[in-house]
Amino acid sequence: MAGKSAAEGDLVAQVIGYLRKEIVSGSYAAGMSLPSEGDLAESLTVSRTVIREAMRSLRSQGLIVMSQGARPRVAEVDAGPTIESLELLLQRSCTTLLQLTEVRRPLESAIAGLAAERAGDAQIAALRAVIDDLERATGLKDRVDADIRFHELLAEATDNPVFSVLLKTLGGLLVESRRRTIKAAGPEPAIVGHREILAAVERHDPRAAEAAMRRHLDWAEQDLKADAAKGRSKR
Repeated sequence: MAGKSAAEGDLVAQVIGYLRKEIVSGSYAAGMSLPSEGDLAESLTVSRTVIREAMRSLRSQGLIVMSQGARPRVAEVDAGPTIESLELLLQRSCTTLLQLTEVRRPLESAIAGLAAERAGDAQIAALRAVIDDLERATGLKDRVDADIRFHELLAEATDNPVFSVLLKTLGGLLVESRRRTIKAAGPEPAIVGHREILAAVERHDPRAAEAAMRRHLDWAEQDLKADAAKGRSKR
């Protein structure tokens, strides 16, 4: 910031670091109001100007919510901005759909294996229902949506929210990948692959679920390569 001394900048960074640590550790829980500007300034032995700068930075990072006439509050956990940022980064890096498949293979095989270990009856029923949705769907968008939902439900069945965040980060690329493969080969390969994965999850057989997911993604990779070859032959 123009006109701000190096010493003041160091103090702002220190206050940001301290408050970030307190928020991440849970000392200041989501929804909790932070101490007043004056109390923070006194307890941290800095000026109110430093506190204001630190608060503005924490707000821009999505860690606190500020409203006029009220003390800043710790923001609810929201992975949305991070997901959007990473998704945009992937799109701008010109990542190819075949490169995406290379990433999906180990990631989604692990997801399938853990889902087979941990999925409950309700989660298995939801997986079965979304396969039925895919079979009934007639439009490309509905087929793609049902396909993606199956993989999202698998991630949720791991009881590890990091998997869901990672899949959502790949969201835009995943939509395009499914759109191309379903358009090229129809929904049948996806339906067969999903039913094989589900059968392993129902048996709570992690190794079989991982193997079924790898086969499913191998088929998707073959369809993408065939689609790419077809596109080159038309040039």
